[in-house]
Amino acid sequence: MANARYSGVNKEYAYVDTAPDSSGYWTNVVDPRLLKKEKGVTKIYFSIREAGASLSEVASTSSEVTVSLQFQCEGDTDWTDYVPLDGSSLAIGNRLVLEDFGAGVKWRAGVKSDGYTSGSVMFGFDW
Repeated sequence: MANARYSGVNKEYAYVDTAPDSSGYWTNVVDPRLLKKEKGVTKIYFSIREAGASLSEVASTSSEVTVSLQFQCEGDTDWTDYVPLDGSSLAIGNRLVLEDFGAGVKWRAGVKSDGYTSGSVMFGFDW
């Protein structure tokens, strides 16, 4: 299976099982303020999970993939890596709540060009 995006009424996910190109491989952008305004969303969840050869099975080995969570504020030209307040890093198995409804703030998640070694992961947002 190749890298893919899965979008739906209540989700924006990406699946990575091969090394991305120099641009990385990212979810579609999520705009929390727009989701709140249009759908009444009050919480957005972000998660990183192991994925098997098919999306319905669990991987049998640990993946070596680094997923980056990024945000972009209104007027920014670049994306900024999110860093948890405790200084930890994101890992497979993380699930956290984004409660950022700032004007013009957008989020995305992805694997940078040097973030893939082996395995397969599913990551992204649901609400």
